[in-house]
Amino acid sequence: MARISWKEKKKNKDVLEEIGLKHTEPLKTITTRQLAYYGHIRRHQSLQKSIMEGKINGKRQRGRKRKSWLGNMEETTTRRINECCEVALNREEWRRTIASNLWQETEQR
Repeated sequence: MARISWKEKKKNKDVLEEIGLKHTEPLKTITTRQLAYYGHIRRHQSLQKSIMEGKINGKRQRGRKRKSWLGNMEETTTRRINECCEVALNREEWRRTIASNLWQETEQR
């Protein structure tokens, strides 16, 4: 494996080509994994599911409203969250949703 120093100031794309790996976009990978994880959480009864669906009582702090993880899912899939919940229960349909979302994302660029 090639030892590449951070002082060389090479781009990730160049380093991946040197190693022999194809270049993948990090943002696309992150989005794919987030969507897959969301589907996994929706299909199982777990503490994570309870936390994701739960509401926090009390007053909100001053300032801009924070982005929620579920809001981010709505933006990414261009569907309402209740539709995402229903689709995520069916693994095959959720995988098609993820794939179509990535296809649309690459077309936009």
